[in-house]
Amino acid sequence: MASARFHFGVVAAALTDQVRDAGRLARVAGFDGVLVEAYSPALDLPALSVTGRREFLRTLSSQDRQLVGLRVELGRKGLGPAADVDQALVRVDRVLEAAKGLAAPRVCLDLGPLPAPPAAPRPKPNVTPQQAGLIIIPQTSAEPQERPTPSPPPDTAAMSQVDAALVELGRRADRYGVSVAMRSDLSSLAALERALRAADCPWFGVDLDPVAVLQDAWDQDEAFSRLGALVRHVRGRDAVRGSDRRTRPAVVGNGDTEWEDFLADLDAAGYAGWITLDPLELSDRADAASAGLRHLRSLSGAA
Repeated sequence: MASARFHFGVVAAALTDQVRDAGRLARVAGFDGVLVEAYSPALDLPALSVTGRREFLRTLSSQDRQLVGLRVELGRKGLGPAADVDQALVRVDRVLEAAKGLAAPRVCLDLGPLPAPPAAPRPKPNVTPQQAGLIIIPQTSAEPQERPTPSPPPDTAAMSQVDAALVELGRRADRYGVSVAMRSDLSSLAALERALRAADCPWFGVDLDPVAVLQDAWDQDEAFSRLGALVRHVRGRDAVRGSDRRTRPAVVGNGDTEWEDFLADLDAAGYAGWITLDPLELSDRADAASAGLRHLRSLSGAA
């Protein structure tokens, strides 16, 4: 069993469309805090005045709930060649400024599509002297041998643009003193790792999504080996895995994520932060969030 070091939050939109009611509903449901969309039809948090931000925080503190952070997405163009990068940076800058004003410890950012990293070379098999001395008789086959499809060359122009944008974003995160937990629903974990390593910013980390692990070429062991030290937030989702890495959303605990192992891996990586339930793809969001919370608390040893 993993140690009881995690805090459990919920995406505010899973409980209500009225953000100011989120603290009360989170308390009733047993969550420790809420993760709030920075931009929503009901509330534009960056546009709030100082008085409005103070009032928003008062609604949370009156319910003894914490603000997990603010959440924002860059959309389908991300920071790539088709994007207006300056506009995207201004959008995130406003969220960072709002996070600082609200004393939010992090911004959870979906970067959109990221350029794929160069394909790693396949290791050559070791040939022992005994094997080298064997006479190998090639076998013929009537069926032609299928050759693997070569990986496309890396898009160096896209990489350069994304890397430059993230360097600038890192400067702004440093200016505001706000951490940014990043994910990409449209790219692989390898692409996310490449972008983070290239930016090399201490304010950046990973918003780790178990469903992304189910969908990825990396298995859970490799995901934690490569990204475990970079985890800054965990997105509490689950899914049933099908063929070709397809998934169907599921209540946390009813999918194919082995949560006991997942929590243990988080613990081993030294992560002691927030796991925020995100049931927005499910029909009954509030009930799904509560069911997922019960499952995670039962495994984590939390009261």
